[in-house]
Amino acid sequence: MAQFQEVKEAIVQAVLRPEVKLTLSAEKQIVGLDKNGQEKISWEALEGKVTVQPGDVLRYTVDGANSSEVEAKGLSITQPVPTQTRYVLQSATTNSNADIVYSIDGGDSFVMAPMVEVTLPDGTVELQPAPADMYTHIQWNFSDDLASAQAVKASYNVQVK
Repeated sequence: MAQFQEVKEAIVQAVLRPEVKLTLSAEKQIVGLDKNGQEKISWEALEGKVTVQPGDVLRYTVDGANSSEVEAKGLSITQPVPTQTRYVLQSATTNSNADIVYSIDGGDSFVMAPMVEVTLPDGTVELQPAPADMYTHIQWNFSDDLASAQAVKASYNVQVK
């Protein structure tokens, strides 16, 4: 009888498991001038095979939506910084309440402000903020549960090397 109850509970948990669907999109920053000669920034969607040039700024956006009837607890989204790009510092955003943390070691660990040891000309070593080139991953840890049919958005910019 105990085994039947365990199987029954496992089935119920599988049915009640939240399902968050994520989609990734990319856009290229277009810098132009408005009718008054002022700089104007717009974004052009990138689809299929596209060519980007060194210096181009790209914005990656992850859209997530809870398509189940059960709240998604402890949602975390992790995105790599693509090779041949560098993270644009302080560009990670979200439309929800989330802690944004970063990795400089290939995604093994995450912190809010990555630091590295730097040897100064006098030989002393001090901790300094990690340069943008060292960032390998960005992670959004959502503090609020994602209710049924609720959506989240997370984005970040990179510059093509």
